[in-house]
Amino acid sequence: MSLRQPALALVAALLLSVQAAAAAGLRPADPHVEVHNVLERFPTALLRWEDTLEAVTRSRGIKISYNASELRASGDWVELSWSGVRDPQPDDLLALYTPPDAYKQHKAPVKFVNASDAEGYLSSGGGRLALRLVNLRSDMRWVFIRGGEQPTVVARGPVLRNANPNEPTGVHLMRTRSPSELLVQWTTRDAGQPVARYGSSPDALAFAVPATTTSYGSQDMCGPPASTFGFVDPGMLHTATLSGLLPGQQYWYQVGDPDAGGWSDLYSFRTPPLPGADSTVHILALADQGVGEVDGSFAAMECRPAADVAALAVAEGLAGPPGGGHYSLVLHPGDLSYARGYGALWDAWLFQQQELAARVPYMVCIGNHERDVLDPSHDIPYHTIDSGGECGVPYGARFPMPTPGHSDQPWYSFNHGPVHITVMSTEHHFGAGSAQREWLEGDLAGIDRSLTPWLVLVGHRPIYIDADEFGDQGKQTTAIQLQDALGNLLDRYGVDVAIAGHHHSYQRTCSVHNGTCHPGRTRGTVHLCVGNAGADFYDNGFQQRPAWVEHEAQTTHGYARLHVNATAFHIQAVGSATGRVFDEAVLAPRHAPAAPSDTRQQASLFARRAEALLAAA
Repeated sequence: MSLRQPALALVAALLLSVQAAAAAGLRPADPHVEVHNVLERFPTALLRWEDTLEAVTRSRGIKISYNASELRASGDWVELSWSGVRDPQPDDLLALYTPPDAYKQHKAPVKFVNASDAEGYLSSGGGRLALRLVNLRSDMRWVFIRGGEQPTVVARGPVLRNANPNEPTGVHLMRTRSPSELLVQWTTRDAGQPVARYGSSPDALAFAVPATTTSYGSQDMCGPPASTFGFVDPGMLHTATLSGLLPGQQYWYQVGDPDAGGWSDLYSFRTPPLPGADSTVHILALADQGVGEVDGSFAAMECRPAADVAALAVAEGLAGPPGGGHYSLVLHPGDLSYARGYGALWDAWLFQQQELAARVPYMVCIGNHERDVLDPSHDIPYHTIDSGGECGVPYGARFPMPTPGHSDQPWYSFNHGPVHITVMSTEHHFGAGSAQREWLEGDLAGIDRSLTPWLVLVGHRPIYIDADEFGDQGKQTTAIQLQDALGNLLDRYGVDVAIAGHHHSYQRTCSVHNGTCHPGRTRGTVHLCVGNAGADFYDNGFQQRPAWVEHEAQTTHGYARLHVNATAFHIQAVGSATGRVFDEAVLAPRHAPAAPSDTRQQASLFARRAEALLAAA
């Protein structure tokens, strides 16, 4: 047994809880993720299903301390020390709770660490570890847990006070349908008087706009763990509109409340380009990411590679594309935080993404792990427990996309330079007669291709994917459903590229329609799966790769770059382990000459600059 895993007894107990859930009809639709991640990490479900946590007994001699009395800012590192443990065991754990006594209500911990991760613990009964903490707007406490099949809190540390519960956290930009404005959102504990101030100089933030404030509670969720042991108060979510922006202009901004919590760091961004074929845009695309703890700890759903993907994407987002210019958009087609009902993971994921999302508009679409619930009263095509009872509530509150405005209809579109981007929801009905299908056809029919020559469709589940997974809601089953429902629509309106996730791999197809490649892009759509941003890989491709797959990477985490102008749509896939491009393709517009001969030279320049960027990062 690895010392980094819980004891086999805990795993066995958790298996019983999972089996009990299955017996009650709570079947996991995505077993590759759920079973693997849950069994290798702290059994938060056990705190809910196994009523065995006793009140604090303070085992004689165990002492817990920190090198700080308060958390001053999100992302601060705190050293956790403990000593006096008699007969130390590999399954001894330290868990972080907020509020400090949440363990008494059988709440899930924010994160946990194996005591045996500390050097010499099994011989000395003591240790110390440096751990990074995210501001959750409340005081915190570490507790010591022992007991194998019957985990028991045997000691607790002092309360770690939150010095600034109104620190602006989770800052992120979002586009609207207008190129002259952006939304910015951030989180604090109290409503207060939230304001965003901005201007064209870092020394002169001449404009100030008030924010609107919203939140959600456990009663808004659709079931456990989101409504019960996984719920963490999300705080107050403030959203402000930065308007009157000039195209391509650089601006600086801060958010906060001068009377409570102060101001955020100073961030800058460039305004999105005006719609038009004469501009060039650079876009980052990634999906199925989750949270990767950089301090060696674990959370309810841990996706360790996500930290490396985020770090490289942040570095590149700040430095700009290797070939020059700047990134003006991030596309994230679903499965963002993998919180799945454990609310603290939304804060952790937003912290992980903040240095990028606070500078580049971050546009998302809903995935199964944000929306799907088992409750048949929800009018959705796939009824599973994948969202952990969230049913789209945290997603919708934290990412107010420019949707048509109707409740639970998270589809939208916007123009971005030479590209029209249409975002659909594969988690809502998309077939003939559905509200989404009617909207989708109207949106595609209304595009002016002389203004935006490129058309991109974004959705979570892929329409074409190399996955030998059939059965109810299998990856290939849902892909065929999407092909049947949308294939002719994509062909009729000439969708150039469809970007998806869901399958945890990187894949790129030829220009395909009805399962047939069309050389020269006379028809068909290139399908791009970017579900390799952090979640565990799938290794379930067909024994013989489909002819329409041009490139596939089943074991490479990373993200994609899109460089687009009127004459070329340049796709590059970047591996987070190396920072190098492992796949690329340049698409020419339909019925147009091939891309200029210097395109490959530019691609080579991109690759050389990428290696320099990785070294600098």
